[in-house]
Amino acid sequence: LRRGCAIHCGGNGDTYDGGHRTVYWIGHGANIFAARVAQFMTADMAEGKGCKALMKSIFVVLMLLMICGCSGAAVQIAANGHASCVILTQPGATPSEQYAAQELAQTLEKITGAHFAIQEATGRAPASAILVGQGPLAQSLFPTIHQSKLGGEEIVLRTEKGRLLLAGGRPRGTLYAVYHFLQDQCGVRWWTPWASTIPHNANLTVGDLSVDSKPAFEYRDPYWFPALNGDWAARNFSNSQFAGLDKKHGGQITYNGFVHTFYPLVPPDPYFKQHPEWYSLINGKRTTQAAQLCTTNQELRDFMVARVEERIQEAPDASIVSVSQNDCFNPCQCPICKAIDDAQGSYSGTMLSLVNYVAAKVAKDHPHVAIDTLAYQYTRHPPKNIRPLPNVIVRLCSIECNFGAPLDDPSNKSFATDIQDWNRLSNRLYIWDYVTDFAHYELPHPNWFVLGPNMRFFHRHGVRGIFEEGAYQSNGSEMSELRSWLLAQLMWNPEQDDKKLIDEFLAGYYGKAAAPFIRQYMDLIAAKAKGFYLTCYNGPGAPFLDFATVSQAEHLWQSAEKASAHTPALLWRVRQGHLPVRYVFLSRWSQLQRAGMALSKPWPLPASRKAVAADWLAVATGPGPAGWTPMTSIREGSASPASFVSAFATDPPEPSILKAHGVIPPIPLDISDPNAKKGVDIHEDLARLYQEGEDAEVRADPKASNGMAVWMPGSHHEWALQFPLLDLPKRVRTGKWKVYAVVRVEKAAGAAPNALAFSAGVYDSGAKIGRGGITIKVADASEGYKSYPVATIDANVDQYVWLAPPANASVRAMWVDRLYFVPQ
Repeated sequence: LRRGCAIHCGGNGDTYDGGHRTVYWIGHGANIFAARVAQFMTADMAEGKGCKALMKSIFVVLMLLMICGCSGAAVQIAANGHASCVILTQPGATPSEQYAAQELAQTLEKITGAHFAIQEATGRAPASAILVGQGPLAQSLFPTIHQSKLGGEEIVLRTEKGRLLLAGGRPRGTLYAVYHFLQDQCGVRWWTPWASTIPHNANLTVGDLSVDSKPAFEYRDPYWFPALNGDWAARNFSNSQFAGLDKKHGGQITYNGFVHTFYPLVPPDPYFKQHPEWYSLINGKRTTQAAQLCTTNQELRDFMVARVEERIQEAPDASIVSVSQNDCFNPCQCPICKAIDDAQGSYSGTMLSLVNYVAAKVAKDHPHVAIDTLAYQYTRHPPKNIRPLPNVIVRLCSIECNFGAPLDDPSNKSFATDIQDWNRLSNRLYIWDYVTDFAHYELPHPNWFVLGPNMRFFHRHGVRGIFEEGAYQSNGSEMSELRSWLLAQLMWNPEQDDKKLIDEFLAGYYGKAAAPFIRQYMDLIAAKAKGFYLTCYNGPGAPFLDFATVSQAEHLWQSAEKASAHTPALLWRVRQGHLPVRYVFLSRWSQLQRAGMALSKPWPLPASRKAVAADWLAVATGPGPAGWTPMTSIREGSASPASFVSAFATDPPEPSILKAHGVIPPIPLDISDPNAKKGVDIHEDLARLYQEGEDAEVRADPKASNGMAVWMPGSHHEWALQFPLLDLPKRVRTGKWKVYAVVRVEKAAGAAPNALAFSAGVYDSGAKIGRGGITIKVADASEGYKSYPVATIDANVDQYVWLAPPANASVRAMWVDRLYFVPQ
């Protein structure tokens, strides 16, 4: 064993593996093992292999007996469904250690069918025992373990002379030791709060164990809804404050004020009237509107110290108090603040200066409390030379990153530089990472294969705590079960092979028959999205969700459903996993129908969108297993699955196939410009839609020039339809152009003539200025398509054309057929 060899002995065969350094011997026990090897010897002689074969077998037997018998380290847990040992708790065991013993006994009973007694250790230990937790008996039997030096989450697994020790530091180490034993040695997996794998083995023996381990990160929070279950979180080594971990779980890492605490600590009402100088000076005026605090004001600083002291008194269990910027921009521009930020080359200069001041004051009476702040948006870049104090946590946020590529990818170079510089300055660096699409929880979000590389990237760069913000509002979000489990496992040990963990989850949760199809789906979407800048706010119109791709994805999920059809529990899980692909089809039904026609490809779904939507809703909100609760949110906010499906109450008309047949729509007849014949026609296939399926949607429209148009309800005023010039034909990206929008308006009965019908314009995001626009009243709007001159522009690739409905009751909906660019 010390030379790196191991024997794995199991019920399905006997294999030699020279690659492991630890023996994992979970089989039928030494007696059956020896009998099995004896069978090899008998078989050799029966087959007439002679003395050489016999001597070889004898040599194997002797070596195996030396390894497995002479050490005396093997511990028999159960034999033939009967317990072979007793579980011992230590005197003075904590609630978490007592609970660890209960979890061990109950899970071993599920594995072996045996009942395991739990006793408190008094006097000598039985010859066969499992010792759970720290204590004098554990110390006497395992004297090489220094219990007092174990970290709060550090674990120790040992075997010695027929006894097994599962222990760790306090408050959570022993519980984690038990869960690691059950996971790593017994093959137990807790995939979700409603699904687990517990192998059955009536004859359970564990071989020589010598495991010392601790988590790679001190703070571990896979913030997905399935992970917000206390039992699941503890079993998967999460110490999140949001998971409902209580005393039996060893508690949690607790914040007081999790984030964006400037105004909760110093509320504008009543303090702005009393002390306007405490708030941001913006363009010469003190303000609280989407602004921050004047962090250099000495009176404000002292008041902040007092407020933090109050919070510590209010929540003595909290080990972290947040002093962090509001979720907006507008830092203070007063001369003192500006001088510090200019000198430090970042707005984090004044931010960190304030936090250090508070931390230094608080440390005197509360050395166990850390002050947490953000490196987020305008404070993301570190200061040149202001170092966070030892009791300051800096949480670096990745919100601007490309989440489709690892963080060490060139597309994320700026963030990689920031993490390196913050690591140089800080001794307690945390990460706030973003691992979902907040605008569409259900949308395929192909970041699955970057989670492992990113976790290793964080570890290499000195990160000590990780908050992985996912879809936290309800079950049913895209691959939420996989990400919860995968992230939790990697947070303990990021050096694990993440792709093997993914394959293990797919086979364990969805079933071995369905898993290959789902893995093909993941590979397909990830490959298609390669090179796309994947943000945490994408839409169903992302280029990697084209018809060919989502059609193939649909067929793969249909194959997964067929593969699991005879196992209702697995079929239910697969149908839940299938929802995101159907979400894309429902959101872009007519546009994808037309794309399929253009490719002469068959439609992979039933013909009725209404029927598909009804089935989608039934799966998303229907009953499920114990531990499951139905989907309630499809995006961050309050949008429900029912509100999403409500837009599909009627089936759209069949789309025109003019474009599929290569017919070019005529020039809009109502444009009289002499250069109209030289114009460029822009249709819905080049549009970007906001909240697609709700605020804007491509629909079939027989009145439109190509049978398709973008529909927007009159109930909102978002710029929900945009045409970035960067996406348009190269010809219109430069030069002078007059831009027309071809629009029709559905007016409500009794519409007010002077009410707004719609608005449109051109915005230059580089210059951050509008380049012209129009507002059209109901009286001037047409029920049929009409060309409206929006603006005349000197085009560049930073510009985009936008259109928006009116948000009033006079307009039921507006339809946009196309844009038409006429050269000037």
